[in-house]
Formats: sequence, structure tokens, C-alpha cells
Amino acid sequence: MIEVSHKNTLQEYKKLCAFHMFVARGMRAYIFPAFFFILAVCFLVIAVFAGSGVCYAAAAILFVISLLLPLITLYLQNTKIEKNIRQNPNYTKTEQVYRFEESGFHLRISIGDRVEEHDIPYAQVLRVYERKKYFYIYIGGSQVLILSKDNFSAETANELAFSFRVLGKRFREKKKLRIRSSEACRQEKKDG
Repeated sequence: MIEVSHKNTLQEYKKLCAFHMFVARGMRAYIFPAFFFILAVCFLVIAVFAGSGVCYAAAAILFVISLLLPLITLYLQNTKIEKNIRQNPNYTKTEQVYRFEESGFHLRISIGDRVEEHDIPYAQVLRVYERKKYFYIYIGGSQVLILSKDNFSAETANELAFSFRVLGKRFREKKKLRIRSSEACRQEKKDG
């Protein structure tokens, strides 16, 4: 059994949303930028063959749009997140305590003096992504739990990763973090 806790922060929420937008959603996040990039290439080809300054300008504008669109989207998303947090100040007062077991985990959510408890079997977990500093646990279409690795040791992170392996392909493990963590533990034992 592994027990860890996490308290919500605005910065971690922004990181999660950026991760979700640019990584977890996969190619869907890049459809519009790719569309504008392809249009830019088409206008550039036309400009080269036709010698048209207007087509060169159109290609340049479309290329800039393809580069700026993800940044604009991220900025708008962060603005929306900040607005939502201002409207729901309880978000940063929320603390989750996780108790991971063999078949799933128990989640206790505390918001002030209000407490909710949930048992979530691994079969209901849609996906778990491991990042350098976080585990993102997707339990619903728009429900994601954040576990900051700053709240526990590298050994605990290894144990959590081992627990999440029951998810198979639904666990996107960063195995290079596992190797580094194991080497760090061995080095600490040598030094200590």
C-alpha cells in the first residue's frame, strides 16, 4: 500500500492543461496549425512558379499563423484557467490523499471541512501519464488527477509506476526516469 497526498496549485493546473492540449490529445491539437502550414507551403510553391509577391506575402502570413496558433491557444487557455480559479477559490484549498493498492486506489478529497471519498479500480482508469515531475491520472473524459513527485521520494515513484503497470498500454511510463531513479538510489546507498 502506498499513501501520498497532493494539494492543488494554479501553476500545476496550467501545466496539466498545457500537457493535455499538446501531448495527451495527440495530433488533434495540431490539425489547425498543420492546415495553415500546408496552405503556406502551397502559396509558397505558387509564388515560386508564378513570381507573385502577393503569394509570397500570403505564404509568410500563413506560416506565422501556423506558428502562433498554438501559443495563442495556450494563452487563451491560461486566461480561462485563471478566471475559473478566481470564480472557484476552493480549488487551491483542495487536498487529495491517495492510497494505492493492488487493484485500485482510494481517493479522499478534502475541501475545507467537506470530505469526499472514492474507490477507483484500475479498470476504470482511462490512462496514466508519467512526466518528470508528475503523474497525470485520467479517470474520466475531463477528470484528471495530479500527483506531484515533489510530494514523495523517487522510491515511491518507482513503486507507483510498478502499480500502474497493471494498466498495460494505458500507462505511459517514462522508463528513463525509472532507470535514473534506480541509479540514484544505488548511488545514495554507496555514498551513505
